[in-house]
Amino acid sequence: MGPMRRRQLGAMVLGSLWAVWGGSRQAQTSGRGDWLAVELFSRWSADPLAELELMGPFVLNQQPFPTGTWKLQVRRQELLLTGPGQPRRYQGSLWLQGGALRSLAGEERRYRGWVQIRPKGLGRLHLVNWVKLEDYLLALVPSEMPADWPAAALQAQAILARTLAVPHLCPGPRREWPSAPIRPLQDSTAHQFYGGLAYETAATTAAVRATRGQILTHAGQPIEVLFHSTCGGHTSANQDIFAPPARPYLQGVICDGCRASPFYGPHSVRLSRRELEPAFGNGDLEIVQSDPWGRPLRIRVGSQLLTGQEFVLRLGQTLGWGILPSNRFTWERLQPKAGQQEVYLFTYRGAGHGVGLCQWGSRGLAEQGYTAPQILNHYFPGTQVITLS
Repeated sequence: MGPMRRRQLGAMVLGSLWAVWGGSRQAQTSGRGDWLAVELFSRWSADPLAELELMGPFVLNQQPFPTGTWKLQVRRQELLLTGPGQPRRYQGSLWLQGGALRSLAGEERRYRGWVQIRPKGLGRLHLVNWVKLEDYLLALVPSEMPADWPAAALQAQAILARTLAVPHLCPGPRREWPSAPIRPLQDSTAHQFYGGLAYETAATTAAVRATRGQILTHAGQPIEVLFHSTCGGHTSANQDIFAPPARPYLQGVICDGCRASPFYGPHSVRLSRRELEPAFGNGDLEIVQSDPWGRPLRIRVGSQLLTGQEFVLRLGQTLGWGILPSNRFTWERLQPKAGQQEVYLFTYRGAGHGVGLCQWGSRGLAEQGYTAPQILNHYFPGTQVITLS
């Protein structure tokens, strides 16, 4: 799935809160350093990396390898490297710099910094990219937003991406595997999609450079970062869509900027009771409660009571994320013809969870002349951009 489709199909991105710094315009990183540990190929469940191809030239455990292709596998808790020349066996972690990685799925990736590789379980590989914060953002921002969008929108995305990553900073690469107090990020929508060097572009690199060190704060601490593709006209409060506590900067705002989004809508999709059964079982659907902007908060499915977000996630996990890409929807039950299954007609607007920054809305505001701080203050009222020293 392409990077922007991840955002457009409404995958949730949550940030964490960091320690209180006070209200200064600049904030110290309190000795945390400027390195991140990012788990690679983590968007698949159960870590399916049974083998990996390494394409040179690269440096492995300080030994240079020339142009060529090597295969890396786990054998009896050792790492076995085969290719040109004699097979090599390694114990513990391998440290890779440069070159390219290719998984069995055919993906080819290149990364800045170091890639640490170790055995995990029976015949599986576990990878962590140790990378500087600003270098990480060079690949991350274009993975989350199209590079041809206005500079102010790209800069706003860069500031949010940095804000989300800051709580995960550490002093530098560790020979031991990342553990408390180090919290690795994932290269998936569990945190932020991160595709490596191939995703870097001149426009998004300029946006990262222009906002170097800048993060978004409220009352002196980094905000909880939430963003989505398209709100459909109004964002919603975080405690309604997810869970308390309520964040004063996440209470929903009008958004006129996302009308150009292909997901703005309204759009409709028909789903029969039989199609819904794998996700919810055989039961009638009833919206029990919605927020003022049309996002269901409580849905009864037979004897089950789900939140609107749970309903969308379960439907996506079962039938595919493109079926109902937004949690802003209604439905009507269509009268079935003789001998046919009962059908629900879903009508939806937008894409994603509808909380925080609307990416298509930020594009619209940027086209109207808003700066990155103005865009962020629109979607996160009462917040302040500060610069880390």
